[in-house]
Amino acid sequence: MNSIESTKTAPTETSQKSEPTGRETLNVGIVLPNDERHPVGWLATRALGTEIEWRNGPVDIHWFVEQSTPPLWADDRTLTINQLPEDINELESELDVILGHGLANKEIEFGIDPAVVELTLHDTAALLTRYLLPDLTQANHPAPSLRESIVVDVSNDLSETVATEIARHALSKTIPISLLGSGAEQSRFAAKLQRHNQTATDVGSDLDPDEFGALIQHAAVVVTEDPAVQHLAQVLHGRAVFITEASDSQTIQRDLWSATSGISHPQPDTTLEHKIQRLAEIVEQTALLRLDRTISDRTAAQERERFHQIVTLHERQAIQWNQQRRRSKQTIDRMREDLLNLEAKLGIAENEADDNRRALRAQHNRLNQLEMDIAERDQGPARLQRSVDWSSVVAQIERDALKVLHWLRRQFGKG
Repeated sequence: MNSIESTKTAPTETSQKSEPTGRETLNVGIVLPNDERHPVGWLATRALGTEIEWRNGPVDIHWFVEQSTPPLWADDRTLTINQLPEDINELESELDVILGHGLANKEIEFGIDPAVVELTLHDTAALLTRYLLPDLTQANHPAPSLRESIVVDVSNDLSETVATEIARHALSKTIPISLLGSGAEQSRFAAKLQRHNQTATDVGSDLDPDEFGALIQHAAVVVTEDPAVQHLAQVLHGRAVFITEASDSQTIQRDLWSATSGISHPQPDTTLEHKIQRLAEIVEQTALLRLDRTISDRTAAQERERFHQIVTLHERQAIQWNQQRRRSKQTIDRMREDLLNLEAKLGIAENEADDNRRALRAQHNRLNQLEMDIAERDQGPARLQRSVDWSSVVAQIERDALKVLHWLRRQFGKG
């Protein structure tokens, strides 16, 4: 390979002639991973490249893929992809630094492996929280009508138990199901769902990285056996269900409800910022050492350009953060208004309940009165008995006394 293409415009003749005294920008090559089923590492490495460009600007990023495998996502419209030569040292005259996971195993003077700062591809995925924002990925969603759906990664043959619990959860939550994977595997899993009167939509098996990222970002919950996909969903929003051989019906059901109920909260990696900053410093130092100049050797024009790019990036991020803050404030205001409406409705409901209670009590009293009126018409007015009827008591005493006298008379008469 004789030349490479950058994601930016080609350097002018003036900059090419000034290379012996110092380049206007640093030329940094980044190797994209291309051996995954889904472009999780691809997206994470793109985010890493954006971080390096922001922290080390002005920088020209050149993207590479291994020649050993055809680039699965070579149609990534956001990048210009170059084939990595078998001998990476051929790029020595065109790149200041080349960055990629696994380069530590190769003898490349200008190669940097993120592992030198203990930064793995798994760690790098955490950067996607800064670049796969919900408002920025809506336009890339492959099926906008399926936002907030259950995304099922059926790249492996999921069991009948998984299909049963997903169908049951979709029915209870009234949310659609979208399938991600090959056509044959999707058909098999869709047939399992149909046994439970549930249908699923195929979102395709040829999604580009941006579409894949948007699909995961906007999913109500992601069900997968792929650790990389599970980690991506966990980093972005925490709504992920990881299927293992030990996953039974109860475990899947609990994980689904936990994910869709907002109980899961992603925990940020507190060491990530330090690792990225250290990696950016190593990239800067390596490039400047190869150019035989120190950071203080930059020209005034280079420093102005670097400062201008940093300010521009900061302003762009500030605008995005302000937009997010404004949207958050609007959401809070709407929720507060809904809460006030609910409180007002609750007050009205309580007043109506009190009125109904009083009306019911009055109706009950009225029914009692009607019963008494009917009884009086049928039997006459009821007379209340006095507590002691003394005339009856006296009469009873007299009767008992006469019986005693008659008994005594009989006894004495016999004697």
